[in-house]
Amino acid sequence: MVQKIGSIIEMHAHTSDKSLDSGVSAIEMISKAKEIGLNGICLTEHNALWDSEDISELSEKFEINVFQGMELGTNVGHILAYGIESYRPQILMIDELLRVAEEEGAALVLAHPMRSTGSDRRPSMVEMGQWFDALEVVNGDHADSTDGYYVRLAEQLNVGAIGGSDAHSLQAVGRVATFFDHTINNLGTLVSELLRHNVRPLDLRESSSGNFF
Repeated sequence: MVQKIGSIIEMHAHTSDKSLDSGVSAIEMISKAKEIGLNGICLTEHNALWDSEDISELSEKFEINVFQGMELGTNVGHILAYGIESYRPQILMIDELLRVAEEEGAALVLAHPMRSTGSDRRPSMVEMGQWFDALEVVNGDHADSTDGYYVRLAEQLNVGAIGGSDAHSLQAVGRVATFFDHTINNLGTLVSELLRHNVRPLDLRESSSGNFF
């Protein structure tokens, strides 16, 4: 992978350490992200959050930026949260999640909006624009492209647009990622750049060469 500026980060990955539906450990997943040349990987476990000390140890051991996040199964669907300090069941209700995110300066992303999640209801268009800092416009389990409907929707709503592999297996790591305009080397910077919408989705399935820049 040839890259001169910015950071390419896997924003949506689940490990068997903390997500029961994953078949790959954090060690294997992070090693794969490093091997294929990503600049970082977010471990977004289902309703669970990695300890920051463990994240630091993994980053140092594998010499790649590792970040913690969560995929929350809320009453309005699945939401990727970056920068929330701890998991508690109350944040599975959207009103409480929005309050906590505002209080803690976190970024919220509507995960795979192209997929039905069986929640009580889905956010309306107005709510999408009000509640979320970005939409996951390309998801590794779906065929949506970087110029597809959800990219245009994010532009219309004036929110950011990210891509995530939604990796639950080793081969899924890095199939979709997010490009940040600036270098991302800590969670605070990742969150602030999401809040500023300085991101765009990358569908790495589109290239067989691994050269995107």
